[in-house]
Amino acid sequence: MKVPQTNISESVTQHLARRIMHGDLAPGLSLPGENELAVEYEVSRTSVRNALQVLAAKGLISIQAKKRSTVNSREQWSLLDIDVLGWLAEGELDLKLVEQLIVTRLIFEPNVATLAALNANGHDLAAMEDALQLMRKGQLEAQRSLFEEGDMAFHHALLRATHNPFLLALGNALSAAMALSFKQTLEKDVRQTKAAVDEHYQLFDAIRLKQVDNARLKMRDILLNAAKKRIWQDRPEMFDHII
Repeated sequence: MKVPQTNISESVTQHLARRIMHGDLAPGLSLPGENELAVEYEVSRTSVRNALQVLAAKGLISIQAKKRSTVNSREQWSLLDIDVLGWLAEGELDLKLVEQLIVTRLIFEPNVATLAALNANGHDLAAMEDALQLMRKGQLEAQRSLFEEGDMAFHHALLRATHNPFLLALGNALSAAMALSFKQTLEKDVRQTKAAVDEHYQLFDAIRLKQVDNARLKMRDILLNAAKKRIWQDRPEMFDHII
């Protein structure tokens, strides 16, 4: 299989990552040696070695001296790594992983909304309102890409409105996780997302009016209602205890 010459090592990395994530290369499996992979991909051993090192750094494989690399189980993957989340987004996720993604968002985002309600300034509110208008336009005109752009921009603005440098440092990973979540829970026909857009406007109003408790609850409702579309109709009991 001929790999494009531009950024050869990255191409090998991405192809092997997809094979691992799609189950073509199962956990515990020993990968072919560097020489075999170099022949298979028609690249140099150096490119293969670089690709394997990247996959190991992201937790997808384990490398041991004088042994073949082995595929790791999903529990060992660096799931907040931007590349890993991007590769996951290219395929269908199993429902258990989607559920755990919602759990992660429930732990973070209601508290992000709380801080935003406390700390948002006029610039933050303007950014949120602009994002909401994009969401509404995408919903009304059935433009999925526009809706997704607005949705992501709103959550970015929400994160910035916390004015917390540690949360901002986590921003890229959190944003990539949110983008993956959006893909799993968004309706195929975005014209059906009117209720979701309305919920985001209600959250915005709570933040604008500095209604801290209401902002937390609105964000929690947004996440739980999104989860209903994809993973369950009656939410598991554990979600009642994640505040």
